[in-house]
Amino acid sequence: MKNNYHSKRWIKGVYLNVLYPILALAIFFALWAIVSAAYKKPLLLPMPDAVVSRFFSLFKEENFWYAVFSSLLRTFIAFTISFLTAYLFAFLAAKFAPVGKILDTLVAVLRAAPTVAVILIAYAFMSSRAMSVVVGFLIAFPILYANFLTALRSVDKNLITMASIYKVKKSSAVLNVYFLNILPSVFDASKSTLSLTLKVVIAAEILTSVSKSVGGAIKNANSTFEIDYLLAWTCMAILLSFLLEILVALLKKSCVRWEK
Repeated sequence: MKNNYHSKRWIKGVYLNVLYPILALAIFFALWAIVSAAYKKPLLLPMPDAVVSRFFSLFKEENFWYAVFSSLLRTFIAFTISFLTAYLFAFLAAKFAPVGKILDTLVAVLRAAPTVAVILIAYAFMSSRAMSVVVGFLIAFPILYANFLTALRSVDKNLITMASIYKVKKSSAVLNVYFLNILPSVFDASKSTLSLTLKVVIAAEILTSVSKSVGGAIKNANSTFEIDYLLAWTCMAILLSFLLEILVALLKKSCVRWEK
């Protein structure tokens, strides 16, 4: 009986998680079609079916996969550097109050800096490809740092005391006492930050016209005024963002289950 209850509950959860997104998309496309039909200017606002058709045609383009994977690669590089740096600095800030006060000021400045201004300033000193990684780092780092620091400060003090009493190696304490205890918070912060990093990287690619990239394709579509092509690539960017969030959610489910 218990297994049947859990099975029915799981099926219901899956059903609702699939039904609501489909319903939301149906409403969105219906409103889009109504507005497009009323506007009567397909060159400026094409019908959804035209954009969907152009979306699937993207997969047949010669440089499509190169563009997608190059943007994803820059995103993962920026996120990985941000993740490791944020955890290291958050750990130091949690352990040493003066370090925390210094870093809080620096992080506040990075968080307040306008994204477009950061992109334009960085573009003056480095190549467009390297710049998109740097900008991704500068946007992701403050968010991850703040989340990691909050999580580290909430770690059970008894575990820290026990590690000190039993003279646990610092490297082992950093991993087992701190990192594994904040693992759920790490995944929650990473889920939204990774997709945000992708958006920032693509924005940097658009502003600096990086060739063979998602941002570069969007910029080219805008330059040639192909609105259906621009919207198709925009949908691709949204899809990639959703896929990254799903990937992190699956990793969290797997790792948290393993931890238990």
